[in-house]
Amino acid sequence: MPQIEEHLKWCLKDPKRLVEIKSDFDLAQKHLTKSEYNYGVMQTLEKLKIYDWAFNVGFYALYHCFLAILAKYGYESRNQACTITVILTLIEEKKLNLDKDLVALFDTLDVEKNISSPTVRISREISTYGVETSIDLQQLKNIQELILKLQRETIRILGE
Repeated sequence: MPQIEEHLKWCLKDPKRLVEIKSDFDLAQKHLTKSEYNYGVMQTLEKLKIYDWAFNVGFYALYHCFLAILAKYGYESRNQACTITVILTLIEEKKLNLDKDLVALFDTLDVEKNISSPTVRISREISTYGVETSIDLQQLKNIQELILKLQRETIRILGE
């Protein structure tokens, strides 16, 4: 796992990417609340048939769960790749009981895997920066299921 270790060192070199903080349960709860709020906004956008932005908001509902977990473990991240690196490091060190596959659905540091199976992050970038306004509604359903699963996992992790 040297690649992840090196990436974590790189992340910690710049406070604009990642900083170690005292474990902050209050901040963790605020991130979880933001995730829940974003999920509600996603549902509203879906009812309005604004599917591309619903997907984008869903991405951030997931991301705030990861930020909540980081806050519990004493990190604050401003970089998505650094966030995933910390999560994977905590899993590898057996400090965090979270399914790696759940993380990989959101994002992966493996470029080859991204090519064969786009992650939520890749799909969100296509939706945000592309010119299409519609998305595959199955993608929207999949991200909603992933959000609910990750929110449940985050609540469990924050309660440990």
